[in-house]
Amino acid sequence: MKNWGLYRLLVRFLPARGSAVPSDLPARDRDAVEAILRRFRCVGATVCLFDAAGVTGTLSFGVSHLPSVPARADTVYRAASVSKFVAALGAMKLKEQGKIDLDADVNFYLPFSLRHPQAPDTPITLRMLMSHTAGIHDGNAYNAGIAQGIPLQTILQGDSFTAHLPNTLWEYSNLGAGIAGAVMEAAAGVDFEQLMQETVFAPLQVQATFYPQNVRGDLADAIRILPRQKSPNFNAAQRRARPLPPKEINAEKHYNLAHGNLCVSAPDLARLGVAGMIPGFLSEESLREMRRAVVPFGERAHNLSQGLFTFILQDSQIAPRPLYGHQGMAYGAVHGLFFDPEEQRGLAVLTTGASEARRGVLADLNAALLQKFLGENDG
Repeated sequence: MKNWGLYRLLVRFLPARGSAVPSDLPARDRDAVEAILRRFRCVGATVCLFDAAGVTGTLSFGVSHLPSVPARADTVYRAASVSKFVAALGAMKLKEQGKIDLDADVNFYLPFSLRHPQAPDTPITLRMLMSHTAGIHDGNAYNAGIAQGIPLQTILQGDSFTAHLPNTLWEYSNLGAGIAGAVMEAAAGVDFEQLMQETVFAPLQVQATFYPQNVRGDLADAIRILPRQKSPNFNAAQRRARPLPPKEINAEKHYNLAHGNLCVSAPDLARLGVAGMIPGFLSEESLREMRRAVVPFGERAHNLSQGLFTFILQDSQIAPRPLYGHQGMAYGAVHGLFFDPEEQRGLAVLTTGASEARRGVLADLNAALLQKFLGENDG
């Protein structure tokens, strides 16, 4: 979508539907969250506020499945690119455990060589993959690969590299992020799902998975509000019905996990946000390394810079201090996990579908929630 102004106008003519269920948020915060979700024509959502001690309040709104399955606090959503931030927690823990080197040639871990065709002698590192500076591009080969399960080496033979060389410029790449997950599992010696369960989720007592088939309870659909479609773009029932892949280390297939396949509830996502906000699960040094700006987004978003699978948002119109985290947008759903480490407050939002309008990269919905709850005039 290029004309977001027209899109915003059309969204305004859509009926605002849905309402919040009883919430443990203070009345003022509950009303503010509900008003924002209705303003951006949210189909369904769960929103959590958190601080250093954990979740401070949760609100569920609308539905997880049309027409009438209500969203709840324990509803699980496919978190899209918020998955990358969670994968970063795993990578940094592996680094602390001495199992991976962020600056080593990934060919040390992978069963095949990963090289930019215009720079065959330049090593690609996990740090490059996690900062979107590896010179890897989401081209037609990648899109076909995700849809058809094409092996990674075949995808890399297509239009999967940038015109610029590695470690020179930023280009956001889901393929690069997925390859980072394959590097992580090879370094750890276990498949990516088991790695994240043992290294991140179990220690933090979080229920999450990178396979929809493993979800217990309600897994939400994802629904595009404009243009409206007859069926969900992300059909949870169909995804859960797929055969569960075997447990194995498989770089050729597992490039489709770390980039966006995390399934998690909003309270559990908030707990993961706490782990990225304050020392404990990770050291202060590791957290600073994740949050250190590697490269700006440039023309795509002047208010964002890239850390290690971490967005750095610096926008005085939204918040007086830098915010850290990640956004996720896919299939019509809009998600976000952001926090202020100085004030030790954060917000997690997962939706069934909402307005996808954005200014630059940050969705209007996320900007409004962040401004209200992490901004200068929050309560």
